[in-house]
Amino acid sequence: MSIAIISSLYRVEDHLPQFTASVKAFAEQVYQAGIQVHYLPIVNDATPAERQAIDELTHHINTAGHGHMSPQYVGRETLYASWNRGVSLSNTPYFTFWNADDIRDVSAFVEGYQALQDGATLVDFVFNVMKVTKRFGLFPTEQHEVSRMLFHTAPFRRKNGVGPFFMASRDLYHQVGEFDENFRVVGDMEWAQRTLPVVNFYPAKQAGGSFYIHGGNLSNTGNDREEIELNIVFLRLQAWYYLLPVDPTRMREAWETWGNRDNITLPDEVADFLWGDKAERRWHTYQREKNQPEWLHQIRRRLASRGLIYSAEWEVFQRNKAKHTV
Repeated sequence: MSIAIISSLYRVEDHLPQFTASVKAFAEQVYQAGIQVHYLPIVNDATPAERQAIDELTHHINTAGHGHMSPQYVGRETLYASWNRGVSLSNTPYFTFWNADDIRDVSAFVEGYQALQDGATLVDFVFNVMKVTKRFGLFPTEQHEVSRMLFHTAPFRRKNGVGPFFMASRDLYHQVGEFDENFRVVGDMEWAQRTLPVVNFYPAKQAGGSFYIHGGNLSNTGNDREEIELNIVFLRLQAWYYLLPVDPTRMREAWETWGNRDNITLPDEVADFLWGDKAERRWHTYQREKNQPEWLHQIRRRLASRGLIYSAEWEVFQRNKAKHTV
């Protein structure tokens, strides 16, 4: 096999009809392109329906000879534990991932595979973002847009990382180490920043596929766990100016129990910002402000810049602006 496609699956019954149909069509086309794929579904705490669907898909792929599929049924574990498991169980020179609620583009996959063969160690893609909203709160409407490319070799920022269809070499994985299994949401971003000193990056020309935002995604939900994990990434980098107000109790617990792997001593000002006496108020104010309409943001920024009101959003802006003087 030439490349492993790893899928971490947990409670995906609603997505399985589309996922299994997509995998069958994809496998046939990729096989015809001459690429031998090892498909590795890592099914967490499988329901009977999930096990049946994956077993039927496995039988189809293996009987048709369109690559090889070897599902693994495990207890519930973090996404990145499943990713590490998949990489360790495969012996291909390259790997990538496929979420059950996404659709991969075959031609983009072929482009990425060829780039890896030509010496790239990481390939990333722009991708189509599909989001279903209710117009006037009643009528479902599908919105389409094309994302920017998330991976970038410039200085690391909050919006960097890798897209859902990125592809990488096993050599790069061995160089920078496993995905940190303590993360639940942004472990791919944390891993991506570790690759920067050694990566040979290829920005693909084609969109990698379609990423669906449906409310059950791990990322892009605005939940506090994601913001806490992002803070941990930047605390490890000692990039204090990228920190955001979050739940101070949960932030401190995460940092002290698993986040601070390098025994970093935080400056007093940073610790005070995250979980000091005013942190609770700052967090609640920031939560309220960030969800307000743009016209209110503009008014508040003008008043806060003149010292007429307190704004957590303005405080974060000033901290972020300070990075240019560091």
